[in-house]
Amino acid sequence: MEGSNRADAKLKVTEFTDPWCTWCWGSEPILKRVKETYGNQVEIDFVMGGLVEDMKTFRDHKNRISKAEHVAPHWKEASEKHGMPVDEEIWLEDPPNSTWPSNVGYKAAEFQGKELGHRYLRRMREAAASERKNIEKEEILLELAEEVGLNVEKFKRDLNSEKAREEFQKDRNLARSHGATGFPTFLIESVDEEEWLKGYHPFRYFQDSLEELVPNVKRRKPGSILEFVKKYDHVATREVEEVFEMEKGDAPEELKNLEDRGEIKSVERGNGYFWEPRQS
Repeated sequence: MEGSNRADAKLKVTEFTDPWCTWCWGSEPILKRVKETYGNQVEIDFVMGGLVEDMKTFRDHKNRISKAEHVAPHWKEASEKHGMPVDEEIWLEDPPNSTWPSNVGYKAAEFQGKELGHRYLRRMREAAASERKNIEKEEILLELAEEVGLNVEKFKRDLNSEKAREEFQKDRNLARSHGATGFPTFLIESVDEEEWLKGYHPFRYFQDSLEELVPNVKRRKPGSILEFVKKYDHVATREVEEVFEMEKGDAPEELKNLEDRGEIKSVERGNGYFWEPRQS
């Protein structure tokens, strides 16, 4: 998610999250639509909640999860609902022992700026959700850091620093103090008021909250699909569908037309597709 101009922001959306959380991954299209609809009037930020400290002791009775392999069917079922690509096989082949290292990774990336931190979080989500990459591992975190343009040497130092762990702990404390124990949880704020959305929600819930808090906030139309793909460089079919308010099935056809014209290319990941600008 691109950074926003804080001087212009009338509203702020904070997601309490974890890079491994599938419903947070499923909320990416919604946040992109918020950004494309309201632009710099809305600042978007993230707080790391630390989903699982130790998979050996983790229990999620609601989703019938008591060990790592139980996450695979949960991810598959969630993907059928939220529409973002997943490859649940990671939970059978190379599951993480803890989601906390990726949370610390985000804080380390954030030391190099909010925008780079947000870009790194997105890349971690993609890698874990759809590429079978275990973002608990330092070598994977370093690989992704280089991909998004972080200073890798600084990132590595920060990743292993007490400061990054302390900043993550501050995020966890903030989440607990707000009662944000499930992810995603969204805090939507104006200067004077705030509203909460707990769990995955369609865009209309965000629209209602944002426009209730600041009635004069202005909506805008997104540009073309090609401009959208070029802006974000790597987007899922579901994200195009959400931002452009397309009926299910229409987005793949439009994207395929752009691919046939040589404008973009498709990349298959897990049970879905991403789209990237074709390099000239």
